[in-house]
Amino acid sequence: MKHLYDARPADRVLGETPRRLKLLAAELTALSVLIGTLYVLALSGDATSFARLQARTTEVSATGDLYYELDDMDAQAADALLVGFHPTDPSMVPVAVDAAASAAAYQHDRSAADADLALIARNPQLTVQAEKLMDGLGDYEALIAQALYVDQGTQNEKPAAPPAASLGSYTQASSLLHAKLLPASLKIADADSAAVDASYSGDRADATGYGYAVLGLALATASAMMLGNRYHARRFRRRLSWLAGGAVVCLVLGFLGLATQSHAAEDLEDAKKNAYDSINALTRAKAVSDDANGDESRWLLEGRTPALQASFFQNVSSVAALPDVSSDAASSDPQAYYSGLSSAVSAVHLDAAANSISGVQFGGYLGAESGNITFPGEGQAAYDAAQAFNAYLQDDAAIRADAGHGDLAAAVALDIGTRPGQSNYTFGQYMAKLAEVIQINDTGFSSGVSAGESETDAASWTTMLVGEALLLMAIARSAHVRLREYQ
Repeated sequence: MKHLYDARPADRVLGETPRRLKLLAAELTALSVLIGTLYVLALSGDATSFARLQARTTEVSATGDLYYELDDMDAQAADALLVGFHPTDPSMVPVAVDAAASAAAYQHDRSAADADLALIARNPQLTVQAEKLMDGLGDYEALIAQALYVDQGTQNEKPAAPPAASLGSYTQASSLLHAKLLPASLKIADADSAAVDASYSGDRADATGYGYAVLGLALATASAMMLGNRYHARRFRRRLSWLAGGAVVCLVLGFLGLATQSHAAEDLEDAKKNAYDSINALTRAKAVSDDANGDESRWLLEGRTPALQASFFQNVSSVAALPDVSSDAASSDPQAYYSGLSSAVSAVHLDAAANSISGVQFGGYLGAESGNITFPGEGQAAYDAAQAFNAYLQDDAAIRADAGHGDLAAAVALDIGTRPGQSNYTFGQYMAKLAEVIQINDTGFSSGVSAGESETDAASWTTMLVGEALLLMAIARSAHVRLREYQ
C-alpha cells in the first residue's frame, strides 16, 4: 500500500471517489443556489422598479398639474377682470366665461393646487420647497382676493378697464406668480422628472444585467454538470446520469431568466420612454399653453405691454418652436410666427394606417411628441393637436389685429368668445385634442406597467421555484445513486 505522500496531488486534495462525489454535489448545489438567488433578486428588482415608476410618476403628475393650476388661476383671474363683474354690455359676455364663472374656476384651481402641494410635501426631499411655495401662494391669493373684491363693487365696467386699485393688486399678484411661484413649481417638476429619469436608467440596466447574469451562471453550471456527468460515465460506466437532466433544467432556467428580464426591460422602456416621456412633454405643453392663453388676456388687460407679448410668444415657442422664427423675433414680428406655424403645420403628413407622422418642421413639446408616436391612434391625435394649436394662434392674430386697430371691445369679445371661430372655443378644442394624446399615452403607460408587473407574478415565481427544485433534486439524486453504487 502506497504511503499518503506517494499519492497524486488531486487524490490528496479530493480524496477517494465518495469524497469526490460529495464535493461535486456540494459545488453544483452552491452554483444552483446562486442561480436561484440571482433569479429572486431579478424578480424582486423588477417588482420594485415598476412599483417605483408608478409611484414616482404619480408624484410627477402632481407637480405638472400644479404648474398648470397656478397658470390657470392667474388666467381665470385675468379673465374675470377683463370683463368685470358688472360690465357695461353684459350681452357680449358668455355666461360660461363671465366674471362669476371665471372666479369659480379660479377657486377650483386654488383647491386643486393646495391638494397637489400637500401631496408633493410628503416627499421629504421636496418638503422645504413645497412649504415655501405654499407661503408664496398665500400672498398671491390675498392679492387676487383684493383685486376681485374691488372689481365686484364697480358698476358699468368697460372691457379691459378694471378699477386702478383692482388692476394694481392683480398686476402685483401676477408678477409674484411669474417671478417666483411658477419658477419654483417648475424647479420641483424638473427635480422630480430628473429623479424618474435616473431611476429608470438604473432599473433598466439592472433588469438587463440580471438577465445576462442568470444566463451566464446557468451556462457555467450546466457546463459543470456535463463535466460531472462525464466523470460519472468514466468512473461508473454510465453514459447519462441525473446531472444531464439537471443541465437541461439549468439551461431552461437560464434562458427563461434572460427572456423574463429582457421583457421587463422592454416593458420599462414602453412605460417610461414611449409613454411617460410623452405624458411629461404634453403635460408641460398643456400648462405652458394655458400660461400663453393667460398672457393673451393679460396683454389686453394691462395695456398691451411688449413684455406680455414677449411672454406669450416665448410660451407658444416652447409648445411649437420654429427653426427660422425665434421667440424674440416672433415678439417683434408676430406675423412671422403665425405664417411660419401655419406653413409648418400644413407640411405635416399623417399616415393614419401606419400610425405615423412625417414632415414635422417644428420643435418644442408638440415636436417632441410627433417624434415619439408609439401607441394606436397616437399619430392621428398628435396631428389633430398640432392643427388645433395652429387654429388657436390664428385667432390670436385676429385679436392682436383688432387691438392694433383700436377696437378693444372686439378684441376682448373674440378673446373670451365661446362660439366656433372665437378664441376661447378654439383654445378649448386645442386643449381637448391635447388631452386625447395624453390619454392615449396614459393608457400605454398603464399597459406597460401592467405588462411589467406580469413578469413578476405568481407564475414567474412558480416557474423559478419549480426549476430550482428540479435542479437541486437532480444534483441530490445523482450523488445518492452514485454513492449507493459505489458502496
